[in-house]
Amino acid sequence: MSINELIEKNNIAIVAKADLKNKRFEIIKSNLELESYDLFEQLILFGNTDTLLESVDGQILPRIWAQGNTKCVVCKPNNEQLIALFYENSMDAKENYFYAKELDSLLKDIIK
Repeated sequence: MSINELIEKNNIAIVAKADLKNKRFEIIKSNLELESYDLFEQLILFGNTDTLLESVDGQILPRIWAQGNTKCVVCKPNNEQLIALFYENSMDAKENYFYAKELDSLLKDIIK
């Protein structure tokens, strides 16, 4: 599976890849819209790779943020990258946690 297939199959609106070495984001946007872009703006657009790394440092990963139905899952598939997935769903916290774990597992298989 490729990152594009992951986006398509899991209704991901935005993928933000943080290259921790080069301190740059690569952003992939699908044709899906988010209910709110606040999480994306706070974590990616108005932030940087260092602040994203600090926000998950010492946390159990994947790290999940939610604002209404807009969700963000931050995964660390290796020591050189963080990947933030932004999507919409109405799952409860428990269901979304298991969904986030599944996305994390899929990312680790894609990015080696």
